[in-house]
Amino acid sequence: MRLYSSLSILALISTTICDRSDREPLSYASTPKDTYVLPKSTSTLLDFVKSRSDLSTLADLLPKLGGFAEAFDTPTTWSYTFFAPSNTAFNNTGAYFSTFAKTPKGKWWLGNLIQHHYIPNSQLKTSAFNNSLTRIQTGSYLYVGTQIVGTKLILNGVATVTDANLPVPSGIVHVIDHILDPSAQIFESDIEKTRQGFIAGSCSNPLLPYC
Repeated sequence: MRLYSSLSILALISTTICDRSDREPLSYASTPKDTYVLPKSTSTLLDFVKSRSDLSTLADLLPKLGGFAEAFDTPTTWSYTFFAPSNTAFNNTGAYFSTFAKTPKGKWWLGNLIQHHYIPNSQLKTSAFNNSLTRIQTGSYLYVGTQIVGTKLILNGVATVTDANLPVPSGIVHVIDHILDPSAQIFESDIEKTRQGFIAGSCSNPLLPYC
């Protein structure tokens, strides 16, 4: 009886291992069949991205990052700002970026990169910024430098907003010509913060007990 039970367990384990071995290391599992899909009552951020030819690289990238296409295609009940990297932004990267981005670990990193372009709970138009250097906190909890130079909003001193204040349901989108690398965050305590909504889990409110 014990032998039979042991063999049954081994068979179950081997089947599970075989199922997992079908996927590349660090890759995402496919979405199970008959998964419930939230019905859409309005257009989404994914619809906006797909509607613009200058965001086709981003549109092609999102389905390759586990859960991002679904998240972008979910109608939101909160406000947000998204700095959408254009095709030009992805072309303004070096050979290392394009090589690393194709690897399984690179796709995980790209997910964090895209999250760094997203600011929940705030609709930040260009009018929220001025010619003083300020900083905003993103969905990655890291910061991006912001400054109006001439008539353009510049991020991290490099990325230019080429198409600004584009309305989407519950949000605002700005198209930018360089990606925002989380490792290049602007964090200096004497740089003023732009007023924005609270991001859950962050220390934007220093009075919180976990900050």
